[in-house]
Order: sequence, then C-alpha cells, then structure tokens
Amino acid sequence: MPENDSNFVLIEEKSIIHPQTGQTITVYVYNDIKAGRKITVTRPKHKALDKDKEPAMDVAGTGKTTAASTEGKSQEASEYATNPVESKVYSVMTTISGEDGDTYEDKGATVHLGKAPRSLFNAWTLHRFANRTGQANFTNTDTLGTDYNKPVMFDGGGKSNPENNNKLNPTARNIVEYANVNGKECFSYSYSDFIQMEHYGQISNDYLITLRRFAYPVPDDLLTPIQHGTDAKEIDTSQPDLARAVTWLSPALGNNLEEILKFKTALKWTKAESSIQEAASQTKDRGTMGDKVASSPLASSIESGLGGFTAAQAQQLKKHGNVDYGKATYPNKVFGPLNIIDNVLARDKGLEFDQEFKLSFHYDLKSYKGTSPKVAFMDTLSNVLALTFNNAPFWGGATRFSGNGHSGKPFGDSAMLAKGDYAGYIGSIADTLSGMGGNFMDQLKKTASNVKNKEGINKIMGDSSILENIVGGGLMKMLGGPGGGDVIKAFLTGDPTGQWHVTIGNPMNPIIVCGNLCLQESNVSFEGPLGFEGFPTKMKVEITLKPGRPRDKTEIESMFNAGRGRMYLQPEWMEEGEGLNVDSMINVNAYGGKSGDNIKNAPYMSKLSDMSAG
Repeated sequence: MPENDSNFVLIEEKSIIHPQTGQTITVYVYNDIKAGRKITVTRPKHKALDKDKEPAMDVAGTGKTTAASTEGKSQEASEYATNPVESKVYSVMTTISGEDGDTYEDKGATVHLGKAPRSLFNAWTLHRFANRTGQANFTNTDTLGTDYNKPVMFDGGGKSNPENNNKLNPTARNIVEYANVNGKECFSYSYSDFIQMEHYGQISNDYLITLRRFAYPVPDDLLTPIQHGTDAKEIDTSQPDLARAVTWLSPALGNNLEEILKFKTALKWTKAESSIQEAASQTKDRGTMGDKVASSPLASSIESGLGGFTAAQAQQLKKHGNVDYGKATYPNKVFGPLNIIDNVLARDKGLEFDQEFKLSFHYDLKSYKGTSPKVAFMDTLSNVLALTFNNAPFWGGATRFSGNGHSGKPFGDSAMLAKGDYAGYIGSIADTLSGMGGNFMDQLKKTASNVKNKEGINKIMGDSSILENIVGGGLMKMLGGPGGGDVIKAFLTGDPTGQWHVTIGNPMNPIIVCGNLCLQESNVSFEGPLGFEGFPTKMKVEITLKPGRPRDKTEIESMFNAGRGRMYLQPEWMEEGEGLNVDSMINVNAYGGKSGDNIKNAPYMSKLSDMSAG
C-alpha cells in the first residue's frame, strides 16, 4: 500500500557529503505526524506539506554536554577569510659589527606564528585560535579560515574519527588514555585521581577542575611546554607534577563557574591638579664684602642710612622681608578664580589584574578490595598536604656582617683569640707589627735609592705604596677621588614564580589553563558520621589561589588559548592592500576619499596596529 505523503511535513532540504562515496547529495528531512518522528530521505515527497521554519531550540542552561557527530553533515563556508595574512615577524639577537662605515648586520633569528585570518571584529589584527586538539605550542603552521568552520576537535567525531569521539566524551578512562598518548611529564592523569572523590561519576568531566603542584614555577601550557630562549631556540620546560587533585564546577560543591572564571583588569590613573605656585624671593648674593657689612650692626646701619631708610624701616625689612601679608591678614582668602576646572587624570605606570579564586575538593571514605579504607583515606590526606604544604626545620636566626670600608686588617690572629690561646694571640700581634716594620724599612730604602739615582717621579712613587698613599691621598682629598658605584638592586625578570597550575574543563578541550599560580591558604575539615574503623567518612579541602604576577592582555588571551600565546596577532606590513586592510580601517569622507593622509605611511599604520593590540 503506498505511503500517504500528506502525513509528512517538510522541515529541511540540504546538501551533505555522502559518508561512503564522498559525493555531494541532497537529502530531505520530514516530520512524520502520524508516527511522531523525523525521517531523512534522499527523494522528495511531492504531496508533503510545507511548514514555516521552527524557532531554534534554546539550550541555554539545560546542562547538556553531549555533542552530535559531524560526520556526513554539510560544512558551510567560514565567515573568516580563506586567504590568511602573514603575521608580524620579530627579530632576536640582532647584532651590528664593524666600524668606519664598514658595518655588517647579523639579523639573528626570527620568531613568528605563521599566517592567520583577519579578525571579524577588529580590522587591525589577525585572529589565531590555538586551543584546538592536535595543535602544538609556538607552531608557525598557517591558520586557515577553513579551520574555523568545524568544531575545535578538528574533524569532529563519527565512524571515521573514533579518537575524536573519545575527546568529546571525557570519561576518566578516555582522559587517562589521552594523557598517556599525548601528554608529557607535566600532563598526566591516573585512575586514582578520581576514585577517592565523593562526586565522581555524578558530574560530567566537561566540568572537571584539575589542580597540580610542581617543583618549579610553571607556565600555562602543559601539553607542549615550550618556551623561547634569548636566542629564539625552543626550550622544553617539561617537569612532572608533585601532586594533583580533581574536583568539578558546581555551585553545590562550592565551585561556582562565575566566581572561578572571573577576573578584573584596571588601568592606573593619577589626578593632576592645577595650583598657584608660590615663589619666594631669594637672598641676593652680595659676596664676601656684602656678608661682612650685613653681619656688622654698625656697617649695616651706615648702609641703611645711605640708602635712605630709617632705622625702623631697616629693622622691618630684616625681620619681615618674606612675609606674605595676604595670607597672614586674610587666612581664608581664596586665590585664583572660582568657577574653574582644575584637575585632569593622567596615566600612571602599571596595569592591574585580579584573579584570586577558591577551589573546593570533597573526598569520601571508600572501601577497596583487600585494603583498609582508613589507610587509603590517610594516603589521600597525605597527598593533599603534599599539594598544599611543606616540611620545615626550626630556624633560630642568623647574623650577617658588612664591612666598614677600612683597608687595614685586624691585628693578630683572631682565630687564636676565639680558641682562648691568649699567649699565641699576643705573639701573632708582635709578628704583625714586625712584618709591617720590615716592610716599612724596605720601602724607605727603595725610595732613598731612587732619589739618589735621580729616577723619575713615577719610579719613585711606584716603588713605595706608603708614599703613593700619602701623596695620592692628599691629592684626592684636595681634587676629588673615584666615586663608588651605587649598589644596584636585582632586576625583576617577569618569569613565572608560582608552582601551581589549574585546568578548568575537559582536559582534552579545556575552557582555560592557568599556570604561575601561588597558593595563598588551604583549609581542611572533616565531617561525620564515623566509618567502620572509627574515622570521619568525609573530608573537605578549600584552596585559595592567585596569580604570581598581574597578566597583560596577551597573557589573558593565552589562558583561553590553551596557554599557546595570544589570539590577536599584528599583521606584517608589506604594501597597501597587504597585511593591514586599509579600506576597513580608515573612514571615507562624503566624496569617497580617505579621511587621513597617513594611510600609505607604513610605519604609521604598523604603529597603529601595534597599539590596537595593547
């Protein structure tokens, strides 16, 4: 019996890639009203009813974490340009040698991140998103616009990509196996990370939080922990973690997503106010003779009389010459106009960044085959302490000495005095004086011989350090001696100082990764009831962390970019129409002309591009 096409309502007609043949085919999606289901067919149902498009389903807040396979589905063209643009190339270790016009420049090594598509939302920059499975740190492989028209898991899932199905399904087993295959020493997971957790299996691992502690300061990227040295060579900074713990994003656990992922930035400004500058008249320099006249009552009286001043006037000038009578008589007087704007904000040095957050970990006393639950729980407690605290010996203090600048050494052997050998110490004083006396006589004989033989002044002075100090010291006292350099404090490098690292989200597709964290405090508490072996069955650990130093815009981007650097890159300026998109950056006037005269000035445009990136 032929099927009644009137029972079907056409929902969608689309083109897809056939999974077996690879050819493009057209399929039709219908809603079977009678059966209450949707069907997909390759031939149209001519008597089917048409239907307006249904509104898109709002899945916000539904908590769905599963992803459908993208195999066989059409891939529309990306909004990002298919032709990427070369990103800016930076030179390091550039040296210039030679002189007198014959110079040679060694350009050294170059660092760049390849080509990337233009940003959709900022015409001055390129957009390079590297938080994609399979992309390594510092790679200069070109990023294409077509890379952005598919899920960040690269090729999605489906039968042709079963490995990506595992990445989309972050079970403990898939996470452990992924770390074993793709991770280095610093990116590892174990089944034991999960089994002691109270809420294991209750919350999707898309909400997983992993906290690690390392022996040395750690950057953001753990999968490909590579840094560039001063010579632009790549340095592998892998190191195994000392301890780790996992928990999940959930308000019920005390791990609110909005609290953990938030951060605050600020620019520093200082208020500059205009004011009336007060300038006092300076005492006239009258020389030595004038000072003598001023210091002599008789001479100053004669001078005042010659100047036409009475005794009272002269006395008043001497006592009150610098008095501000306006302020003295009217202390509440306002100087200057009233209706004015008298302050501006001026940029001050420094950027502010705040990202302090707290993580809560919940452990449950569990039984294991052939193992005491209490023993395993104490093992867990020790791991928590290894993650959050240190061993330490008692230290009673120390003494540091600094010199007083004298060139002479102490008389005698102080070691003998310390041991209580007073006779030996007195003898060492005599030896010191005897040695100094012998040296004095030797130098005196050399000086007399040089004078007798009519040697030059350099010879006479050079053979006698005593005479050199006497004459040289006197000359330096009169003319000035060498100045000692100020003690310079060590410069800060900005390298990571924090030894903690947190990964938020599915470790195979993280929301953010954040290294260089400093542990502020940890709070451990126990809850009942008591277990079989008379120990509390639940343990809660709260850990507060903050960054080792403020982050700038680039480093904030890097957290959301799997720790692989900034997402906005500057284009390399070559010629108009290349690198920087002049037409999209400069407004045109009413007659179609550019509103600026510097659009062909490469340094000017390149500088604006740099400024747009912060």
